[in-house]
Amino acid sequence: MVFPWMNENLVFIPKPVCWLGLVILLVAALKEYRQGYIGRIGIAANAFLLWQIFFSAWDMLPEWFQWYLNFGTVIAIIAIISYVFKESLPSEFYDFCYIFYGSLTVLLAILVAYQAGVPFL
Repeated sequence: MVFPWMNENLVFIPKPVCWLGLVILLVAALKEYRQGYIGRIGIAANAFLLWQIFFSAWDMLPEWFQWYLNFGTVIAIIAIISYVFKESLPSEFYDFCYIFYGSLTVLLAILVAYQAGVPFL
């Protein structure tokens, strides 16, 4: 079993708000698709939303999905720090995040977890 790299005190958004987050995620996915990239705030927000949705079901998540969430935490921290210090990151970082933590990918990850029988929201 993998240890969660998120502090449970940071998981505080009420479940009904997460439903609204999914709708916003869909709109963000369309925007990101049209622009062809994801920004640092979007990266951090997507990783944070995943934790809000799946932290309570951590023990039921497949191990690969637990690693996906944990790695998203690291990616989000890097994105936040670079944003705060106004430091640009290499384009490869943004390309990687667009593919693995973009809004469309996050929606697909939620769908895969749901199909695997993981309860959310």
